[in-house]
Amino acid sequence: MPDVNDLSDREREILFLVATGVSNKEIASSLYISTNTVKVHLRNIFAKIGVTTRTEAAMYAVSAGLVGPGINARSGQLDGVSGLATTEGAIAVPSGNAPQSIRSRWLTGGVVVALIVLSLVALFGWRTARSLTRVSASPSPTVIPPRWEELAPLRMARNGLAVAVYGNQIYAIGGETSQGVTGVLERYDPETDRWSSLSPIPVPVADVNAVVIGGKIYTPGGRLASGEVTNLMEIYDPLQDNWEKGSPLPVALSAYALTAFEGKLYLFGGWDGEKIVATVYEYNPEGDTWTARTSMPTARAFAGAAPAGGNIFVVGGYDGQRALAVNEIYLPERDNGQQVAWTQGEPLPEGRYAMGVASVADILHVIGGVGNNNAALQSLEFPPQTGIWQAFESPHPQPWSHLGLASLGTRLFIIGGDLNAAPTAKNLAYQAIYIITLPVVR
Repeated sequence: MPDVNDLSDREREILFLVATGVSNKEIASSLYISTNTVKVHLRNIFAKIGVTTRTEAAMYAVSAGLVGPGINARSGQLDGVSGLATTEGAIAVPSGNAPQSIRSRWLTGGVVVALIVLSLVALFGWRTARSLTRVSASPSPTVIPPRWEELAPLRMARNGLAVAVYGNQIYAIGGETSQGVTGVLERYDPETDRWSSLSPIPVPVADVNAVVIGGKIYTPGGRLASGEVTNLMEIYDPLQDNWEKGSPLPVALSAYALTAFEGKLYLFGGWDGEKIVATVYEYNPEGDTWTARTSMPTARAFAGAAPAGGNIFVVGGYDGQRALAVNEIYLPERDNGQQVAWTQGEPLPEGRYAMGVASVADILHVIGGVGNNNAALQSLEFPPQTGIWQAFESPHPQPWSHLGLASLGTRLFIIGGDLNAAPTAKNLAYQAIYIITLPVVR
């Protein structure tokens, strides 16, 4: 194996961050360098350590000791393989070989980076990894509190709303109440468990989504109070509490899937007022421009999208007749007209739409939705490296759909939606990963 000492301090620092699942944009922000500089460093790193992908680089970082052993938060036990983490909520600490600047941050700030190096799980086999002999980390079992917690409800019950996270606050935008479509904007502070009202979106909309890019919240399209669909792009500045217009969508759309990836916005499918579509649009905030990309293999509305494993997963949806179990994976870097931009992933156990989809620590989570028999649907998680859907504890025994799902730190927040066929103001948090701080031995 190539010697880690061949890497410069900056290269070792970037390699460590890559191993924790951080994107190029986040690395650039953390190290105060440009994304282009990050890409140059990565090319040099890959050449020096003899790898071609980020997954291989992460595996190398573990093997080289840049990342120390993880601890299973549910069992309270150390993993038997150095650096191995599982979907059961594992964390890792920097080893003594990690760059000094990184170790200093951990020691000074008391911050533990949640590491999910699931590529190792794929390498050794999921079942084998789960059956590894583990060494007890403490003389007594770790006490795990309840995973779901009910928090302060929205001030206004609504479904079809958009949620976004900025500055450790959750923003709930628009939606539909029992009286009709609303433009209300509320902000939730998890520290105080309180909601506050902010400037409403200028044009009330429902069946929308929102993402944060560069400190602003982008909310495209949506269904108007009249029932028509709009192509407006509304941009909210949380620091100024004001809205501005962005370049409108090429076509009016609602009920689409939306996610942010590498500093851009990606919008998938939806309803154009006449039909369900398979179109894909990319929005670049720097130029305020929309670009049509390769369409999805399956036309659908009310699907969910989230990034995981360096790709974008677009799952479920409604084709006008039934709930879909489809799981299609979009690879933005391949969408160049010469390569195949879409591939098929493991389908959902059963069809669903209007669910919440979000990723925590590079694991896809799907909560709620509408199925083909109108029954409550099991919550699911999907580690891309295993390619297996797994059930986890659901938040409510009744059907819950058209909800907002936000990922903040190690928790998922379900906000609003239709609960038992009526708008709800509920706000529940799920502890997706438990973080246990380990001492760093120097």
